[in-house]
Order: sequence, then structure tokens, then C-alpha cells
Amino acid sequence: MKTLRFLPFLALAAAAPAAAQDKPATAFQIVDAIEACKQITTPTWLDLDSLSDHGWRPYRKAAGRRAQVVRGAYEKVGNEALIIISKEELKTKACVVFAKLDNTSDYGPTAQGVSQIVGMPTRAEGPTYFWSLGDGMNMRVDPAGDRDKPIARFEITATAEETAE
Repeated sequence: MKTLRFLPFLALAAAAPAAAQDKPATAFQIVDAIEACKQITTPTWLDLDSLSDHGWRPYRKAAGRRAQVVRGAYEKVGNEALIIISKEELKTKACVVFAKLDNTSDYGPTAQGVSQIVGMPTRAEGPTYFWSLGDGMNMRVDPAGDRDKPIARFEITATAEETAE
């Protein structure tokens, strides 16, 4: 991976420091976050209230002696991945999972670890991989962050099911 793409919009960039978890997420932790995203994502709506049903709560970042809620970021106890849903994701109906990487060379092995659980990608475009997860759910993973704080960014979306007439 020669270059990393920066986060495409300011709202996610503002939430990016929240992705600086203590350690990188395992493939199982990433898939747990992906499964939560699948449960709350439809072609027309992201059901944020349902995140708590899956153990996810607003992310709290240490700010001195207090914890400050990071708007649009969600965490789960025992899971190093974060779910990020900013205004842009609400607009595009996409649920995003951030997984911290130790270094940029961990991107490929992280994508491979997730593939061993959810299945192989259906296609790739450069460093971006795409999956069809079934039931109208799609996922892509892109490198994000920067060289000092690399992130694997998983985006889950739902497509409208076509009905036979």
C-alpha cells in the first residue's frame, strides 16, 4: 500500500481521533461491528437507536478528568473497532466501521482476516475490496487515516431489493 487515502469528508475526519483505540481490532471484533451495522442499515434508514440492542453505545473519549462523548462514534466494551455514523453516512445510508492498524502493512492481512469470516470479496479496485454480504447488503473496505495512524475503513450499505411483478 503505497499511499493512504485521507478521509473523504470533514465529519469523519473530526471523528478520526476517536479511532485511536488502545490496540488494533481483531477480525472477529471487526465482524461483530459489521454485523451490528447490517442490523441497523436499510436502503432508506440507519436505525441508530438499535445500536444499543447490539451492545454499542456512544463513544466516550478521555478529556482530562472527564469523558467527552464523540458525536457519531460508537463503541462496545471488549471491542477495539468503532462504528462511525456522521451526517454524511446518515445522508448516504452507510454504516462505517473503523479498525485501527498498527501500521499500513496490516491493511491486507486485516482484510484477509475479515474475508475468512464473511467470505471472499467479489471484486477489488486497487486497495479497495468489495463484498456482497447477502440480503441486499454490500461492504467495501478502504485504507484510511495516515501513516502514523492507519485505519481500515469498512462501509456497509443496503440496496433496495427488486420485487417480481
